[in-house]
Amino acid sequence: MAKLPLEGIRVIELTQIYAGPYATMNLADWGAEVIRVENITTMRPGTRGQYAVVPPDLAEQAKKENSMLLAFPNWDPGPRPWNRHAGFTSTGRNKKSVTIDLTKAEGHDLLGQLIKEADVFIENNVPQTMVKLDISYEWLKEIKPNIVMVRMPAYGLSGPYMNYRSLGLHVDGVTGLSEIKGHPDEPHSRRGDTVAPDAAAGMAAAFAILVALWHRNKSGDGQLIEMALAENYIPMLAEPLLEFEMTNRVPTTIGNLDKRRAPHGVYPCLGDDNWIVIAVSNNDEWIGLTKVMRKEQLQNDPRFVDSNARHANHAELDEIISDWSQQRDHRELLTIFQEHGVPGGPVLNELQLLEDPHLIERKYFETLDHQEMGPLMYHGPLWRMSKTPNALRTAPPLLGEHNEYVYKGLLGFDEEEYQRLAKEGHVGMDMLPTVP
Repeated sequence: MAKLPLEGIRVIELTQIYAGPYATMNLADWGAEVIRVENITTMRPGTRGQYAVVPPDLAEQAKKENSMLLAFPNWDPGPRPWNRHAGFTSTGRNKKSVTIDLTKAEGHDLLGQLIKEADVFIENNVPQTMVKLDISYEWLKEIKPNIVMVRMPAYGLSGPYMNYRSLGLHVDGVTGLSEIKGHPDEPHSRRGDTVAPDAAAGMAAAFAILVALWHRNKSGDGQLIEMALAENYIPMLAEPLLEFEMTNRVPTTIGNLDKRRAPHGVYPCLGDDNWIVIAVSNNDEWIGLTKVMRKEQLQNDPRFVDSNARHANHAELDEIISDWSQQRDHRELLTIFQEHGVPGGPVLNELQLLEDPHLIERKYFETLDHQEMGPLMYHGPLWRMSKTPNALRTAPPLLGEHNEYVYKGLLGFDEEEYQRLAKEGHVGMDMLPTVP
């Protein structure tokens, strides 16, 4: 494989759950050496799973409920569930793992030694957690003056929300996303979380890191990057915000409908829980849809004769389309729609995505062999470059898998020192027996 563009960049991450790990996943994909700092003395819920010990009855309950919080290969947590959890696996490829107990003074010093060898340090914890760990940009600068530090709290490093603990669902609410998604008659409690702010902040943070490294290449200066998840996501909701500013009207929840287009929605298809998306914008597309449905008479129906009429009578139109679509295969409709100029496509579940002939032909999914989970398919790098061929290299790391590489290789510790660190609870590949 050709040399990747970020080779030579070392990133130390103290990240949790998704936003931070997703940022570093993208850097690792393109060659950066990403080292996760982890801990064998405590579980970080949602990162390597919820529990260090998963009783059989809990695993069985998770299987029945299809719970992603306890998702493992074949629903089997195995003896070391922290190495098998779906949440960590989704963002862990191409990374390394080192264990350090940062709650101990020596752990703080060990992290400092690692920072000397790094270009970037990234974390997405609540700010007061970093205060408790005595990790600040000022401290990092003393150790490595040109370090780039990325901080990704939900609400920033100042303001009344600064130390509010938050997950993706909470950011959905604070940014207004929860208010504008879902069906009109659906209470907020049933609208679910999208975790879109997490993914958006992860990509933005990766971009911000590249900007800071480019600046450092020109000036020699590192800097602090503050990436507030909520503020990063608000611009993606610009339309309803501007609508309010212009009209003084709070936008209402409209589900899968559109304020101007019809038909516009998700319609049931043949089989169990199969659906097709249709989004018609003009008369040409509408005519194409009537031909696909073999209901050309609808073209002259006064209820559907133009966009305004179709929108005014969308409920009746949706019923007609649903009665027809239930007899059709959602995959076949994709091809038929394309032939008739109709914007539409199937809603694919995870299995259907893995089996999708388009993605298979494009080799979108790549297989990596994990030491404890065996071969699994992962989505490949998020973009392709004509002069820089790329492919996934290593499966998500086992907890502490790269301890020897970090301690003996990067930091120069000898075997005696390494064993001492193991006895003192820094080095290990298993959670301590006291961890629940």
